[in-house]
Amino acid sequence: MMQNKPELSKLMNKVSELREFIINLYKGFIPIRALAPENGGDGEWDRAQYLISVVRQYFDNIKVIEAPDPRVSKGSRPNIVATINGIDESRTFWVIAHMDTVPEGDRGMWSVEPYEATVKGDLVYGRGVEDNGQGIVMGIAIGKLLRDLGVKPPFNYGLILASDEEVGSKYGIRYLIGTERGLFKEGDLILVPDAGNDDGSMIEVAEKAILWLKVTVIGKQGHASTPKSALNAHRLGMMLALRLDETLHGNYGAEDPLFAPPESTFEPTKVERNVDNVNTIPGKHVFYMDCRVLPKYSLDEVLTTVNKVAEDFCREHGCRSVVEVVNRDDPAPPTDPNSEVVQRLAKAIKVVKGIDAKYMGIGGGTYAKYIRMMNIPVAVWMTSKGTGHSPDEHVNVNDILSDIKVVLASMMT
Repeated sequence: MMQNKPELSKLMNKVSELREFIINLYKGFIPIRALAPENGGDGEWDRAQYLISVVRQYFDNIKVIEAPDPRVSKGSRPNIVATINGIDESRTFWVIAHMDTVPEGDRGMWSVEPYEATVKGDLVYGRGVEDNGQGIVMGIAIGKLLRDLGVKPPFNYGLILASDEEVGSKYGIRYLIGTERGLFKEGDLILVPDAGNDDGSMIEVAEKAILWLKVTVIGKQGHASTPKSALNAHRLGMMLALRLDETLHGNYGAEDPLFAPPESTFEPTKVERNVDNVNTIPGKHVFYMDCRVLPKYSLDEVLTTVNKVAEDFCREHGCRSVVEVVNRDDPAPPTDPNSEVVQRLAKAIKVVKGIDAKYMGIGGGTYAKYIRMMNIPVAVWMTSKGTGHSPDEHVNVNDILSDIKVVLASMMT
């Protein structure tokens, strides 16, 4: 690997000075909501405009690729691609993060305002500060450091801030891959800072398959005082959810120690609103399941099982059911732990943090999956307390500063 020790030392000595920049950056974009239409939002447009104004100050080349989406008021979902020219312009070290977040959930469970960047000591609280604001601020801060110190990296430094990661990536990285055919080249080094563990030792090299299901159970609406004249779809829906839960865990119960957790997961999650009053028996009940399936199992096989369980259940109870696929991501080939990007990262973790890297798989889905499908190695890594999607989501600024050092060491040596 290319040695660039004087420049690296200069950069490392200035990382601690990024603290206020990182906090102010959070305060600038966290209040700008970036929710997909599926999550009751209007997309990432406003947040992207703010981030573009920041990125433009530190990067040589900026391009915004808009994915058309008539559901949002601006008609498109923006994706920001920015680069700093390196000594070897044939290769790029990419940091890829996503701008969208999930909703805040029950506000009563938050101790702070979700859409403010609330600072308490070294911690910054707010919806999206970790998932994936941590990747955003890290990626921009590295660009700022390179520009402020006049350091030209050994190869191009690239930053992608994309849309739509939380609900399938159709308007984000999948759109970029489909339309910008030469974006990623052989020899590029790609980091997706969107998963990790609390000491920063985990490098994610594999992801489970993802299957989101919508299950509709149809019975017969009636008055709650005369239940025999109705067929309670709510009760039947709960019963079917429990039967699916038991069957899927029983049929697909293998474990793989590469992954955390090591088994497939099948979780009933969202339930749609049915009737508006207490004294009416619902004639329709809709629930959703989030399935994270080990690569050894076929999603087609899982779907066949779900449909058979639903058909058998409705035959027993006289109801009807419809099973729909809301989102499906089949597993991608894992990244080889011996690939250059993973080995660079592992060595940098050892130097900066003094710990050995662990190569693992996760149940969560990231942009890395779609890049791996192109047979390009990708490392997913950051130091993470795992508070994304939870009330009081937060990050430790010290973790971000340490991660910046790791990325600089990965890129510059």
